[in-house]
Formats: sequence, structure tokens, C-alpha cells
Amino acid sequence: MTTTVALIVLLLLLLTLLLGGALFYVVHTRPHLAVPLTVAMAGMTLLATCVVGVVAR
Repeated sequence: MTTTVALIVLLLLLLTLLLGGALFYVVHTRPHLAVPLTVAMAGMTLLATCVVGVVAR
């Protein structure tokens, strides 16, 4: 694994932790937004995975 890919993976992990905490907070304060935010985060995860795959290739 190259240094660039390792840095991208590290940044994605940190972003995942940040978004997970934000989702946890929003779900407990505004439950009606839970489903749209979860769907949006799943879509962003798929997009990020595709980007990492293209960069690693």
C-alpha cells in the first residue's frame, strides 16, 4: 500500500468516526432525520469506497 492510499484510508476512517458521532447526536435530538441521514451516509460511504478503489488501482 502506498503512502497516498494509506493517508486516504486514514482520513476516511477519521471522517467515518466524525460522521458516526454526528449521526448519533442527530438521531437522539431529531429522530425524524434518522433515515435520510443514514441513507446519505451510506451513499457517501459507497462513493468514498469507489474513489479509494480508483486511486489504489
